[in-house]
Amino acid sequence: MKKYFLKEYGSWAVMTMSYIAGLIAARQISLRALAGLVGLAIFINSKQAFTLWMRGSSKDRALPPVIFLLHLLSASGLIIWMAGRDLVYLLPYGVVPVAYLLALYFLGEHAICTEVAGFALLSLAGLVAKFAAAGEVDPRLFVAVAIFFTAGVFRVRIQLRKEMLYRIVMVAYVGVSVVVFRSVGVSALPLLPLADNIIFALTLYQAKLRTTGWIEMSKGAVFLALMQYSYY
Repeated sequence: MKKYFLKEYGSWAVMTMSYIAGLIAARQISLRALAGLVGLAIFINSKQAFTLWMRGSSKDRALPPVIFLLHLLSASGLIIWMAGRDLVYLLPYGVVPVAYLLALYFLGEHAICTEVAGFALLSLAGLVAKFAAAGEVDPRLFVAVAIFFTAGVFRVRIQLRKEMLYRIVMVAYVGVSVVVFRSVGVSALPLLPLADNIIFALTLYQAKLRTTGWIEMSKGAVFLALMQYSYY
């Protein structure tokens, strides 16, 4: 059964940091918040069974859909228990996981649209965390967390491909991110770590992928610290 455990440590890190961002925004924690975290973790882990289902040969495709369904039922049960009668307020955000699964199926795991949808999905953890802890659906928080962590998609694309188009997109992305933060009434201070993205896009300084992973983790930690200071 080990093959049904998702080993994408970057995804787990982003989900965890997004959830912490939600708790920071809520300024409190509760048992419901723990249930929400477990439910999200089960849902994120379901990607492994879904991928095995899609990639497997006909004779090996019987068990993965069962495991995938069990993941969905377990995760849904926890989220429904967490939300109770207020579940209706979370339903509009169900379009995000649906969009990711469709992109994964039709476009493939490494398509840019799939990766962006995946980071948006991971960023939903922040919204769920604040909802679970404080009973409030905060679209601003989802936008802020998703914008920050999705920048990592373009950062890695530049490192792997070094294409001028992605370098231009990265610089423009950071500029637009500042405008969006201010437009929705959120301080742009937590975007400060994205200065590294601009520097990398302009200079292409040398860094191994593992080093890049640690850099992104460090930027995420700074983002959380700045959220604690500036998000209200």
